[in-house]
Amino acid sequence: MKKLDKILILAFLFASPSTYAGAVMDIVMMDAAGQETGRSKMYAQKSMIRMDIDEAGQGDASMIFLGDKLMHVNHAEKSYIVMDESTFDDMSAQMDKAMAEMEKQLAGMPPEQQAMVKQMMKGQMEGMMPEKSAPRPAPKVESLGSGEWQSYDCEKYAIFNGGEKIQEVCAADLKGVGGADEMMQAFRGMSEFIVKMSESMPMMDDEGLIPGELMDQIGGFPVHTIEFENGRVAGQSSLESVTEQDLDPGLFGAPDGYLRQDPFAGR
Repeated sequence: MKKLDKILILAFLFASPSTYAGAVMDIVMMDAAGQETGRSKMYAQKSMIRMDIDEAGQGDASMIFLGDKLMHVNHAEKSYIVMDESTFDDMSAQMDKAMAEMEKQLAGMPPEQQAMVKQMMKGQMEGMMPEKSAPRPAPKVESLGSGEWQSYDCEKYAIFNGGEKIQEVCAADLKGVGGADEMMQAFRGMSEFIVKMSESMPMMDDEGLIPGELMDQIGGFPVHTIEFENGRVAGQSSLESVTEQDLDPGLFGAPDGYLRQDPFAGR
């Protein structure tokens, strides 16, 4: 999920120029030295968003949000999975069934063997679903004053997770981007969806930030972001271009011939 979290945070800077036309955005990802390591192309039309993730020139995955569902498309395997309300219900039902089956098997064992099996299962479950700690505080945002990135005038911010700085962001004024409010609303919907997905599937890694946590704290959208790990620059990302154009509706779905897979197969 960490890769997904970072891509979603990058996608937060997207804004659609009009109600009917779509928009295409190119994001460049770089290492600490400024060397390109990958690219992400974003598409948005109305409430639909698609993010093509291309690391090492492999073009290996796409994330597509359709308002009430999230799709992950694996181009290398020509397959995709869908996360929606029924997915959460199925996950809950599978977990309930597994617990009921375990209780049934335990009931037929001697007390000593029950205690041994419960101890073993406890260790396995803790590995899959660590105990929930206190709610993670929202990221802290500090203003660093005015700045600029390429042709953009922007406000600079430092973002802290706990006491550790994890990002510096150069955010351009939203007034220069028509339709920004509409797109921000779409990302709030995505943020709520990701939160619900994490709550329904506690084995998921939820260490990363969720885009909605930053929307109300940054007065603009990021055109340049610096990532930090352990106090050092770990990578960068920047907005390369934005163009307005009508988008093919087929962009917001799995390509023909791709096989839909069970998101919980093998778990």
